[in-house]
Amino acid sequence: MEQKMPEFVIRDVEEADARLKELGSKRILLQLPDGLKPYVFDYFNYLSQRYDVIVSSSPVYGACDIGPSYLYDRVDAIVQIGHSVMRNIKYPKPVIFIEHYRDVEIREFDTKPIEKYSKIGLIYSIQYRFAAQRVKSILEERSFTVLIGKSDRRMAYDGQVLGCNFSSVHSIENEVDAFLIVSTGIFHALGSQISTDKPVFLFDLNEMSLKPMEKEADAFIRRRYAQIYRAMDARKICFIVDTRIGQRRERLARKLMQDAKGLGMEAILAYTDNISDMDMQNMGCNLIVYTGCPRVPIDDQEKFSVPILTPAEFGMAFLKSTNRYVLDEIVSVDDPADQ
Repeated sequence: MEQKMPEFVIRDVEEADARLKELGSKRILLQLPDGLKPYVFDYFNYLSQRYDVIVSSSPVYGACDIGPSYLYDRVDAIVQIGHSVMRNIKYPKPVIFIEHYRDVEIREFDTKPIEKYSKIGLIYSIQYRFAAQRVKSILEERSFTVLIGKSDRRMAYDGQVLGCNFSSVHSIENEVDAFLIVSTGIFHALGSQISTDKPVFLFDLNEMSLKPMEKEADAFIRRRYAQIYRAMDARKICFIVDTRIGQRRERLARKLMQDAKGLGMEAILAYTDNISDMDMQNMGCNLIVYTGCPRVPIDDQEKFSVPILTPAEFGMAFLKSTNRYVLDEIVSVDDPADQ
């Protein structure tokens, strides 16, 4: 007897199953981000009725991360839960993205925090794409003009933001008075605020309330400048290339390495899919410039004994590229053909 699918995945898993059948897949790699890993038994039990399923227990950072080659080389296709495709990545195997939207009922919310702004730019993290449509309707009912930003060729949808890409913000920041981001937690909202001079408000779907992000952004920038200043005396720099297919920026790393050598510094290029402080200590680096996911320097600094900077922060510290803080964003990556 065929097992009944759990209610929350009926439509998406059926669609994924149909595409896998079209591809003639026999063995698949199943990836879930940490927040959705509690559902892994449900996905595995359904899919394993028809396919040999390999589950990745490693963290999944987004559509940029389909795991190491020793895993995806062993399968016919990849099923990734909770993310949307990055359109400018040439995946080496078919990847099926189940976007896993969170169903949230939004009736009313207090718009007083944004009442002095008439033109609102609306953005969202992927799980809340449909919730953002409801927020747009409510704002328009209250006489706000709502604009949805245009995404670049990396993003799947207009209005969508990633932790490494805020093109939907940049495209309309000269046309709006403020931004409202539909999400939970401050990560995407914080990045949105740092990427623009316009005020950003988080519509937190857990609390159903609006929260300004300017103070959070100021505190974040102060912390990052502390690391930049800490890095100023470094003379042995390790430029890291992440081997994940959607984070690989080797050309950028090589350029920055040459810039560092031009300043009289010792610099090396290293590759990894799992950067560790011990490896950096063993190589004697006193500064790391990480060209992969910007979340690593930002979220994991406390795990490292030396400063770990983004490419943009290295430019601020040593190349005097700008007088203001710039958030590192990934617009494009090296073509897989270059690997």
